[in-house]
Amino acid sequence: MMKYSPFSDEPEESNSSSNNNSEQNSAPKPKHPIAIVFHYLFKIIAILIFIFGGLFSLSFVLTFIIVVLASAFDFWTVKNVTGRLLVGLRWWNEIKEDGSNNWIFESVQDKSQINPAESLLFWGPTILLPVIWIFFMISSIFSAKLLWLVVVIVCFALSAANLYGYIKCAKDARKKVKGMAQTYIVNSIVNQAINQV
Repeated sequence: MMKYSPFSDEPEESNSSSNNNSEQNSAPKPKHPIAIVFHYLFKIIAILIFIFGGLFSLSFVLTFIIVVLASAFDFWTVKNVTGRLLVGLRWWNEIKEDGSNNWIFESVQDKSQINPAESLLFWGPTILLPVIWIFFMISSIFSAKLLWLVVVIVCFALSAANLYGYIKCAKDARKKVKGMAQTYIVNSIVNQAINQV
């Protein structure tokens, strides 16, 4: 069997029986490994710099800038890239001229394109990150570090906005699937009734 290596343009020869056994024994490989890396990267940078910035003699201002920028990069990456690739969801919010909010949701129609392992890798840190920032918020309040509280509030707001948007988007996607299923059932019943007449 001919197999293409990701590192060369030349096909490789492989033994089909050993190849089939290794495919059966291995877990499904992620389709979007780079997206997974960036889904975690900015979160980890923000948290580590927030926790260990003092050890590296970073000033408050420099720590503030790095942590908030990492959180902003994370917000943008999750909202526009990793959500679309890993779970097939995308959301945004438009503000109308009258000042009201208009939530817009996109979702993949074919859910078989979504890798369950990637979905778990997406939702885990997306849900956990606001909880971590709440913990930092409580510790900043009890230790009376009000300047650090500002950093935490900004990071919490960004992560919570993403979580809220994706929860609403997932609910909207489920509602669309349910509506499509009901429409299909009604159309099937009507078609059967017409055919029997």
